[in-house]
Amino acid sequence: MTADEIASALTLVREETDLNSKSLLLAGLVSELFRERGFEPVIVGGSAIEFYTDGAYMSGDTDICWTGWPQPSIEERGEIMRQIPGIKSPGGGKSWRIEDLWIDLLGEIDYLADKDFVVLETIVGEVTLIPVEDALVERVYAARKYCNGYDAKDDECAKKLMAAVLSGRLPIDWDEASRLAACSKYDCAAEFKAVRTEVEARLARSQS
Repeated sequence: MTADEIASALTLVREETDLNSKSLLLAGLVSELFRERGFEPVIVGGSAIEFYTDGAYMSGDTDICWTGWPQPSIEERGEIMRQIPGIKSPGGGKSWRIEDLWIDLLGEIDYLADKDFVVLETIVGEVTLIPVEDALVERVYAARKYCNGYDAKDDECAKKLMAAVLSGRLPIDWDEASRLAACSKYDCAAEFKAVRTEVEARLARSQS
């Protein structure tokens, strides 16, 4: 992208009033800049769930991992990100901020689903998301199994993504999601089933 194209894309980001759409546009811009240099960025974690649910859940930042090699060095990340006028890195090259938006540049992506990544088209570039099966199971695990505890924020996040798939707004491979929940990494099949049952009951009440 030329400097003028980056400036035009940034103007679109700044003019967008919906925070979810604003974050998605910035993710598209950043993704395109890294893709031009031969890196493959993928949105993960709560930020992927934010985009999957159209902002029903808001993560507060956008987490980016990389598929395979090469991965950008700290120096390359800085060089690429500083093409965006006004962006700063209070986090020493990992976390980047422009106005009220944050981008976190992480490591190699870790996912287990035997599914393709999901690609969202924006007017400034493509945004690639981790498979929904991984996003959902990981969040159930974080909410109800990690460290044998319970995290209310992660639980509500998992339920919002579960609601999106149960209502038919978002396709999912249930067999694959169940396989991930039962695998040794997560071992949260019972918790996954419980979250699904609870959300099904919530949706039924809302429709009655």
